[in-house]
Amino acid sequence: MSKKKNETEINKPLDKKFGVYDASAVFIGAYIVMLLLQFLFYVVLTITDVPVGGEDGFDQTPAYACITLAINEAAFLAAPFLYSKIRGRKMWTECGFSGKVSPLYLLLSALIGLAALFAFSPVATLVNSGFSALGFSSSTVPSAENAGTFIAYVFMSAIIPALCEEFLFRGHVARGFAGKGYLSGLLLSSLLFAVMHGSPVQLVYQFFVGAVACWLYFVTRSLWTSVIAHFISNFAVLVADFALTSAGVDYITISGKVAGIYVASTIGGIALLVGLCYLLYRLVSRARGLEEELKGIKGASPKAWDRRLTLLAQSDEMRVKRIQEEQFRRAQIENAATPEIKEMLIQRFESEDKKDDKKDNKGLILCFAITGVIFILNTVLGFVPQ
Repeated sequence: MSKKKNETEINKPLDKKFGVYDASAVFIGAYIVMLLLQFLFYVVLTITDVPVGGEDGFDQTPAYACITLAINEAAFLAAPFLYSKIRGRKMWTECGFSGKVSPLYLLLSALIGLAALFAFSPVATLVNSGFSALGFSSSTVPSAENAGTFIAYVFMSAIIPALCEEFLFRGHVARGFAGKGYLSGLLLSSLLFAVMHGSPVQLVYQFFVGAVACWLYFVTRSLWTSVIAHFISNFAVLVADFALTSAGVDYITISGKVAGIYVASTIGGIALLVGLCYLLYRLVSRARGLEEELKGIKGASPKAWDRRLTLLAQSDEMRVKRIQEEQFRRAQIENAATPEIKEMLIQRFESEDKKDDKKDNKGLILCFAITGVIFILNTVLGFVPQ
């Protein structure tokens, strides 16, 4: 190989990976689109004099609930599509929708979704009761009183959110935030997912549910596992609500009589969740031949868990790209003509890393700042007497 050709190869730029800043841009775009669509919807309601507010208002109907859900999910779907078109990325391949996934993984994911519901829904009920006692009023979706409404709810509250929310939050946000480390990506994306719902009542529950979905996505490298878990969890809630409504039974509230049921549900749900997750963890590690490497990672520190997640989540292609990036930099430094140029290259790479970190941190701060403001406003408004 000639010297000129060698220099060309050394200086050839690598493909820019989807990182924290990209994920932040996609999320912020989706969130802004969602707010704009909601605003336009309220403008239409105002112009057409549709009654809103009170027990008989349009906002208390299943139709209103379905429309608002459709607006949110449309935004979650539109922003990643637009980003992919602008940046020319292979969206379906990169986010985890393509490729085969074991039916056993899907079955375990469904069971994990149910276990998460049993484990964390009592916590949500407890938080709801606590805020209600303090005078907080949260908006609720009207219960389905007939089969037609129930089917509409299954489509709009279980199927569509499972696809669209997982597509955005796991397929884009969590994947991008993993640039900070896979454990950090899991925690940060789950927190953003919880805050995005805009209600202090849902905060704890949505965080844990989001964390479980993200764990499934990382470990199996497939978005379908988190979609299944998300769908099963939402679907089970709808079935329980419809069954209670049809029987004329109101939701159970925390009291001395049912506290034991909630405690048993939480303990049993967590035990089942941990057991199922461990089983899936073992199956995946065995299928990929990673058992020995994973056993070699000792301890339960955040760093150790991040290494485990990295081993499971990173594909061979991703590992190759990371090695290529390291080799690319090393080659430039080793082929430097003089010690001065070598030092300059080292400083340049360090500067690029710091610049990327700074840009990523700005993206993260902006994500949480925007959602945090809306979250605080919703919390304050919840304490305002209606």
